[in-house]
Amino acid sequence: MIHRRTPSLLLLAALLGLGPLGAHAAPAHAAEADGAGAGAPALVEDDAGDGETAEAAPVDEEMAAMRAAEAAAIAGDNLLDLDRAVRLLGPGNPWRTRIAGSLDLDASEWPAVLEALDARPARAALGELPFPVSSVAARYDIPVAYNAAVAEYIAFFQGPGRRYYERWLARSGRYVPLFREILREHGVPEDLVYLSMIESGFSMHARSWAAAVGPWQFIEGTGAMYGLRNDFWVDERQDPVKSTRAAARFLKRLHDAWGNWYLAWAGYNAGPGRVKKAIDRFGTHDFWELASSDGAFRQETQHYVPKLIAAALIAKHPEHFGFESVELEPPLAWETVELPDAVDLAVIARCAGVTVEQIQELNPELRRWATPPVEPGGKPYALRLPVGTQEQFAENFARVKPSERLAYRGYKVRSGDTLGAIAIAFDTSVEAIMRSNGIKNARALRVGQELVIPMPPEAQGSAPGTRHARVASSPAKRVASASAAASGRHHVLRAGETLGHVALRYGVSVDQLKRLNGIRDVRKVRVGQTLRVR
Repeated sequence: MIHRRTPSLLLLAALLGLGPLGAHAAPAHAAEADGAGAGAPALVEDDAGDGETAEAAPVDEEMAAMRAAEAAAIAGDNLLDLDRAVRLLGPGNPWRTRIAGSLDLDASEWPAVLEALDARPARAALGELPFPVSSVAARYDIPVAYNAAVAEYIAFFQGPGRRYYERWLARSGRYVPLFREILREHGVPEDLVYLSMIESGFSMHARSWAAAVGPWQFIEGTGAMYGLRNDFWVDERQDPVKSTRAAARFLKRLHDAWGNWYLAWAGYNAGPGRVKKAIDRFGTHDFWELASSDGAFRQETQHYVPKLIAAALIAKHPEHFGFESVELEPPLAWETVELPDAVDLAVIARCAGVTVEQIQELNPELRRWATPPVEPGGKPYALRLPVGTQEQFAENFARVKPSERLAYRGYKVRSGDTLGAIAIAFDTSVEAIMRSNGIKNARALRVGQELVIPMPPEAQGSAPGTRHARVASSPAKRVASASAAASGRHHVLRAGETLGHVALRYGVSVDQLKRLNGIRDVRKVRVGQTLRVR
């Protein structure tokens, strides 16, 4: 259950986003690495749920704010008793105002706190279940229970976490039907959708500080273990279909290990190694007993199961908990087209008669402004389009020349690269590269950094750097060649240039250029060739 150690000021502050908030532990499975490959017969004992070595990463603001409010409630005074006391006093009771002094709340803040408390639904007391849990258990294919820990998370979602739960509930209409279908196909309970609810709020772009990503919050290692691609072009942890399939497989494996869904959820959060150690140490498979045993689980995992149950109870009976006014978003729907190679999203949107934002919303796994390249003979990339646009897209796309389908290329920075050299190699400008990648300092390149390179129209008709391919077959070699040119000792021949143009620019004669570069026949000089000029 939720433990309380500090004054109720923290709780009241959490209701309105005021005052200091505690730090919430990251989902522990986000950093687990149980070391078992696909199909491994048993879970290993690695305690890999701490996330202590994870690199810092941008955090989803919505989930971070909700978890901060949750941390404040966990640290705060008795949520249920405080709320009931304020309700009993009534809106006009002068004693309510006197309480403000004991909490050191500013006089201007207190009315808003009371308003937040009074606005909560009166049909069911905060945290109370308006029906016997046994009467609704049959509506769930996961085990549901009602105890003090579940009651306090119901209270949390009705109180400090209400605004976040409302967003999750609205968003659930978009993804729950799809997720249920996939979970059913994998032979696991459909109500596991509520695990995604407490992990990400059904946000495809949710990201934790431990670099867990997507609706099911996979880290890169665990995602790769379950077949999720993550590279320069795509991150399938954000794909609603592929990530849900991976989560279903992972959860099924956890359940098979212990035959208990509560322990499977704990393993998803803490890492299977930690759950196995807790079972071995305390000699029980009862989650509630383990949760109350000192040292079995971290607080995050102790709360994970009751939080999931509370989220599920409210989601199927929103009208009983004051959420009847929440409008669910329409279910996700799409049509699929196959693309034989990389295509600019702007081109796709134009052909389909929709916006780029609509394409990105249906394909949240895309990390760039284009679909990924397809290897020769490889499987075409399946792209989702809004319903009713498939035929229009096919008709318009057939008219688009291959040279007009992609305006961006990808490049990974190597040692010695500069933006100037990269711009020369790809026939673009430093300013365009900086703008496309949000770079403010041209000297702040990092080795291994992935860049999106905008290509000018005349360079879009071929593979990356084809105009220089005769002198350097790979992007790295092209940039190296361009780096030499940028030093002032070399020049990369551009379209329309002759040796005479180059000689005039560098103050040398054509004969000198021919001698420096071993050129006997000027007709054999090609665009992209690197010439020595000093």
